[in-house]
Amino acid sequence: MINFIGTGSAFNTKLGNTSAFVKKNTSLLLIDCGGTVFHRLQKSNLLNGIENLYIVITHTHPDHVGSLGDTIFYSYFILKHKPTIFFSNKEVIEGLLNKLGVTSDMYNLNTSDKVAVNDSQLGEFNIEFVPVSHVNTIPTHGFIMKLNNKIFYYSGDANSINSKILDNFKKGEINRIYQDTCGLDYDGNAHLSLKKLCEAIPEELRDKVYCMHLDEHVEEKAIEDNGFNLAKVSGDK
Repeated sequence: MINFIGTGSAFNTKLGNTSAFVKKNTSLLLIDCGGTVFHRLQKSNLLNGIENLYIVITHTHPDHVGSLGDTIFYSYFILKHKPTIFFSNKEVIEGLLNKLGVTSDMYNLNTSDKVAVNDSQLGEFNIEFVPVSHVNTIPTHGFIMKLNNKIFYYSGDANSINSKILDNFKKGEINRIYQDTCGLDYDGNAHLSLKKLCEAIPEELRDKVYCMHLDEHVEEKAIEDNGFNLAKVSGDK
């Protein structure tokens, strides 16, 4: 459903900051924009010829917004159009970007909890933001997206999967889950351990779950041995 630019946690620099995208012709939908993302966008030529850029932000930790300013600047000055940013809190995102010198006239901002877009290339897509448990210092969201008649849940950074998401997944109303997954398991962890993911997802549904935001402590083999998929960077085997 989506492709990945990076799949690592903040400190797992080998895998790059977790970010995903959908591209069709001159339209690009980007999920999160951490510190390593703009460089990877340039290296992979993903921004070449883009006329419609949409950026979904789950929260404002650096590994999710670290190169958001660069990406907006590039879109505004080089591609000659304003990207559309989807984020739940106007004050937080505008305050962050203003401090970087990114003024509000350089982008369009949508802070609705439920978004419906009809793009000439991507077609119609819908986003419903869902508050998640991560940290108490900033607003953090995952989201449900409907795209090409498929529905997926993207956790962002989260240490749990709420019961409504799980129920809808078990009923087949959500086709796929992309879940923040780590190796460390301890009380107060801001991310979801593989152990807890195994407890949450029945074995018969694990082939529809893609693990992302991987830390250095989770073994890829352990993820696959437990029946889950690894989110992989576009082009990787």
